[in-house]
Amino acid sequence: MKKVNAKTLTIVILVLVVLGLGFFGYKSADMGGSKMEAETSAALDEGNVEGAIEQGAMSIPEEDAHAGHDHSAQNASNDDGVNVLKNLKTPSPLTIQPILGTRAVGDPNAPVKITELFSLTCGHCAEFHNNTYPSIKSEYVDTGKVYYVYQEFPLNKPALDASMIARCLPSERYAGFIDLLFKNQEAWALVDDYKSALRQNAKLAGMSDQEFDACLENKELQEAFAQTIQDASIKWQVKSTPTIAFNDGEFTVSGAQKFPAMKNAIDQFLSRAQAMSAIKDPTEASSSASNEDVIDAAENVLDTSADAMQNAVEAVQDDVAEPVADKIEEQTKTTIDNIAE
Repeated sequence: MKKVNAKTLTIVILVLVVLGLGFFGYKSADMGGSKMEAETSAALDEGNVEGAIEQGAMSIPEEDAHAGHDHSAQNASNDDGVNVLKNLKTPSPLTIQPILGTRAVGDPNAPVKITELFSLTCGHCAEFHNNTYPSIKSEYVDTGKVYYVYQEFPLNKPALDASMIARCLPSERYAGFIDLLFKNQEAWALVDDYKSALRQNAKLAGMSDQEFDACLENKELQEAFAQTIQDASIKWQVKSTPTIAFNDGEFTVSGAQKFPAMKNAIDQFLSRAQAMSAIKDPTEASSSASNEDVIDAAENVLDTSADAMQNAVEAVQDDVAEPVADKIEEQTKTTIDNIAE
């Protein structure tokens, strides 16, 4: 019997547990984590690591990417006037996997950092990236106010493969390739032979067939994505895509948020950053007002921005995002059956 090395076995089991019963704290009476781990271990002992990854670790199904939901009411409730700075969480940066590095646009020293966690086959992710992100980039990223970090959170095998191809491209081509995949999502992610369609998109970005095949066979890259998924789900409680994290998890919001809602949140974080800067060095904030006036004004900004975080959280309805928790138990059982075969 062929044995799988301990590192690979641990990673695959970890992904299955996180994306199965452990993800979002979802519990099942007849599918406990220990049982899942034992059955997975038995299957992997037969050497079926690739099958476990392809059929199990990344196969949590998404809802129909074309599901027609009207999110206007939910987004309007999280529009201008909602305070997002109350009871912020302690920042907890994700661990940067060396093979992945960081893919981002904007000034790393910008006062606000935004991390977009997305699955490339997620319909709501495409909606956010195609309709909301361009305004964020032009108004805040290109002007040096926001540092925008891309973080893949693949929820199925096509999304995993697409994420791997994006990471195998030169870093300067990454953002453009992500834009291409989201804009043409229906043409590659929703077809039966998604890999051939993905290969054609990769060729447009300058990747050869040999480079494409080698990238998808990179087990180290697969393991890095598995570790990142675990990291984000634990540190930021990511339970849907897209999830937008401000300043390494101080505040997170899920779903295809419209630009007015994002603008409201970003402006509040910018105001807080300016206020904190003014308190540290009031002479830099104003040349006409007294230091005391500047400090008082800055402290007032911080005080008045601590009232309505709960309203903002409650305003984000679950059906704005790509929910997965309601299907985890059923898919987990299917995954175990597939791996065991």
